[in-house]
Amino acid sequence: MARLKTYVVPLDFSKSSKLALDFAVWMVGESRGNLVFLHVIADPARGVPFFLRARYYAELKRETERNFSKLRLDQRLSKKRYRFVIIRGLNPGRLIAKQGERSRAAMIIMGSHGRTGLKRLVLGSVAERTVRYAQCPVLIVKK
Repeated sequence: MARLKTYVVPLDFSKSSKLALDFAVWMVGESRGNLVFLHVIADPARGVPFFLRARYYAELKRETERNFSKLRLDQRLSKKRYRFVIIRGLNPGRLIAKQGERSRAAMIIMGSHGRTGLKRLVLGSVAERTVRYAQCPVLIVKK
């Protein structure tokens, strides 16, 4: 039996990433694949004192889980067809590419720009780094 394809969909809950999510849900509906929704919590370089970092990450994780639940994916997909992954680190583009490898993704589907608001760029920095580091194809969904 052929193995179902897996698609990694990085989400920062921006409009651009929600467009990518909608496209991925449609694509999986057509192909009968699985989705891995990924959120990267960026490590603060120096902004959070060491003794507060555990609380900081716990709060960001709770916020991310609330945002995932607001997507109401259970109304659009079978729960067996998707999962959520939350990771943290310094280089979101590299971490997204690494999750693609871990998941043996057929493709990474992501928005062109995240929450930074740098719309003047042709491609956001995280999307550009993901394209550079990924071992699988990366589909960039634009508005």
